[in-house]
Amino acid sequence: MKKINDTPLIIDKKFWPLCCTQFFGAFNDNFFKNALIILITFQSMSLGSFKPEQLIALSGGIFIAPFFLFSGLAGQIADKYEKSRLINYIKILELFIMILAVVGFFTNNLLLLLFSLFLMGLQSTLFSPLKYSYIPQQISEENLIEANALLQSSTFLAILIGTIFGGMTIAIPEKGILYVNIAVISLALIGLFFSLFISKASPLESPFPLKYNPFSSTWSLISYILPKKNILWTILGLNWFWFYGAALLALIPGYGKRVLGGNEQIVTFLLTLFSIGIGLGCMTCTKVSRNRLNLNLVPIGTLGLSVFLFDLFFQSHSIDYTQTRLLSFSHFIKNPQNIRLIFDIIMIAFSGGLLFVPLMTYLQTVSSKKHLSRVIAAGNVLDAFFIILSAGLLIGLFRLGLNEIKIFLILAFINLIAVGLLYRLSKILKKSLDK
Repeated sequence: MKKINDTPLIIDKKFWPLCCTQFFGAFNDNFFKNALIILITFQSMSLGSFKPEQLIALSGGIFIAPFFLFSGLAGQIADKYEKSRLINYIKILELFIMILAVVGFFTNNLLLLLFSLFLMGLQSTLFSPLKYSYIPQQISEENLIEANALLQSSTFLAILIGTIFGGMTIAIPEKGILYVNIAVISLALIGLFFSLFISKASPLESPFPLKYNPFSSTWSLISYILPKKNILWTILGLNWFWFYGAALLALIPGYGKRVLGGNEQIVTFLLTLFSIGIGLGCMTCTKVSRNRLNLNLVPIGTLGLSVFLFDLFFQSHSIDYTQTRLLSFSHFIKNPQNIRLIFDIIMIAFSGGLLFVPLMTYLQTVSSKKHLSRVIAAGNVLDAFFIILSAGLLIGLFRLGLNEIKIFLILAFINLIAVGLLYRLSKILKKSLDK
């Protein structure tokens, strides 16, 4: 295990191959997913009785479904076998999935493309407990804050770039599908290449029998964390991060178009600001904490979510969009009124980064190294549940006739409840570390 300050993490051979593998995996996931969504939208593709807008909603469910079904098995596998070899196998699986997707694109077979999307969700399910349990096995506790911040920042950057370029590439006239196919295969190969440099991380427990039944293995995960109150509440804090983040990311495109009157460039710019803010928040945790676990950042970050979302709500009411044409990015950025709006969006995401990193680091610190993969997998199950719950809440609010601005206000008020709960949680967790 490396000692603190001997080698910068970004060039540490025990960290950078995993970080690069994760980056290109997240890039490929979102590149493929957004290319498929744009294809469904603009080619008005349908499947049986499902219309394009329904298919897009279905696509999100298809991708997240494996986290419900297979996180239990993924956690068991990650704890039982050597991690670097498992990651190699998962990246090989990704390559074959992308080959299947290429066939789906060329034959215009939507069913095959949706099946490929499900398989991409499956390989992400298998990879998630590996990456988070690998880090504390290879990196010292003093460097966990920095490692988590770097990994999370690079992941959100990959999500952003993949989403942008997936939509741009598929929209290229005549050759869009060809370029998408080249890209998804290339990204899978690059990820596989970096995975070959990941250092070995042997299992910390003697072999145990795997539970292949997805329902029993998932219940086994939940049953494992239920008695461990500190771990359970920490996971619920992380679930809130994903609930809130998923809701805001789903609202930003409509807010950019219908409230700000912006075109695709402005929507892309707003999503970029969100990813930048998350990255800055994660990296700030490293600087403020000085590589020590600082749980005081959790309630500060949670409070920031409401403060800046309230401000975004109030200033959005002053926006008077009366133009018949969508605003371009150049018109948007030249308006001084929008500087405060840009600041609020960055700070909302920044606050999310302050919330996420300390909680994930605490989880890695106090969980048994032998069972950490299963703890992360249990968190993934609950993350998926909260993301779907977030989508259901938005659908219900939209059906009630509320717009993005009013939903911002509701989310800001709901989050005030989380501020009190997470403040109390941070006090409890700090006491547990002092024992």
